[in-house]
Amino acid sequence: MPVVAAFHLDDPMPPRDAARNPDRKQGVDQFDSALFGHIGFTISNAVRSFVMALTHARFTHVPEVGETKRYYQHIVRFSASFAFAVDVAMLTLGGYLKKKENLSARLGDVLSAMYLASMVLKHHENQGRPVDDLPIVEWACRNQLYKAQEQLHDFLRNFPNRFLGWAMRALIFPGGRAYSAPSDRLGRKLADAVLAPTEVRDRLCRFVYRTLEPGNPLGLLQEALVLSQTAEPIEKRIRVEGVKTGKVTALEVAGQITQALGAGIISETEAAMLRDYDRKVTELISVDDFESHELAAQAQPEDSARVSDFHVPSGQVA
Repeated sequence: MPVVAAFHLDDPMPPRDAARNPDRKQGVDQFDSALFGHIGFTISNAVRSFVMALTHARFTHVPEVGETKRYYQHIVRFSASFAFAVDVAMLTLGGYLKKKENLSARLGDVLSAMYLASMVLKHHENQGRPVDDLPIVEWACRNQLYKAQEQLHDFLRNFPNRFLGWAMRALIFPGGRAYSAPSDRLGRKLADAVLAPTEVRDRLCRFVYRTLEPGNPLGLLQEALVLSQTAEPIEKRIRVEGVKTGKVTALEVAGQITQALGAGIISETEAAMLRDYDRKVTELISVDDFESHELAAQAQPEDSARVSDFHVPSGQVA
C-alpha cells in the first residue's frame, strides 16, 4: 500500500510548484516555507505521540460519546504516531520506501486497523449507541488497536536506519507496548450476545438471508440457534442426572439420548427434539468426505491427459 507524506493544506504553494517558479528567489522562499512547515508538523506529531503515549491519551480532546470515548482517544494517539512514522520514513528513505515492501505494507496495515476501528465507532454512533452492543464494540476496537500497535512496532523494529528506528520507538512507545488483544472473557460475552435470540443478534444479522430452505446453511444455522435455547437445559439435565450418576454411559449423542430416555431423565418429546437438534448441528459442522478410491478416480483424467501430452510415437526416441 503506497504511503504518501502530506503537506499542510493551507500552504500558499505546493513544493513542486515552488520549484518550478521562474522567479528563483520567490521559489526558494516558497519551498523553504513549505518544507519547514512540514518539518514543524512532523515535530508536532512526534511530541503529541510521545505525550499521548505517556498519558495513554487520557487528556486527548475527543467528542463526549460515553463508554466509547477511550477508543476515540486511542485512535487519535495512533494517528499521530502513524503520521510521525510516515514522515520520518519519507524524509529518510524517499522513493526507496516503495521498494521496502514489508515496511510500506506494515504502514498500510496500521492505517487499515485505524480505519476499521473508526468504522466500528461510526456504526455504533449511527445505531444510537445501544448499550448491549458495547461488548462487540470493545472486542472489535481492542482487536484493531492491538493489530495497529503490533504492526507499528514491527515497522520500527525493522527500520533500515537502526538509530532512527530506536529514536522513533522511544517517542512512540516510551513505556513499551500497552495494548493487549481482547481477552477470552470478553470473547465469551460477545458469544453470549450473539448465540441468544437478542436484539444484538438481530442488528448484526439485519441483512442476512436466514430463511430455512434447501441449500441455505445460514437458515439452518438460524434454526439450530433457536433450538439451542431449548436443548441446552435438557442437555445439562442429562449431564447432571445421567452422566455424573452413571445412568448414561454412551459417548455419542444419539446413545446418550436413548439411555436418558430409558432412564426416565427426559421425555419422548424432549428426545425427539434433541435428535432433531443434533441432526441439524451435525449437518452444519459436517464437511465433504471422500474415500481414497474416489480421489484416485477424480485424478485419473488429469493424469491420463498429462501422459498423452508427452506420448512418443513408435520408432522415435524421446
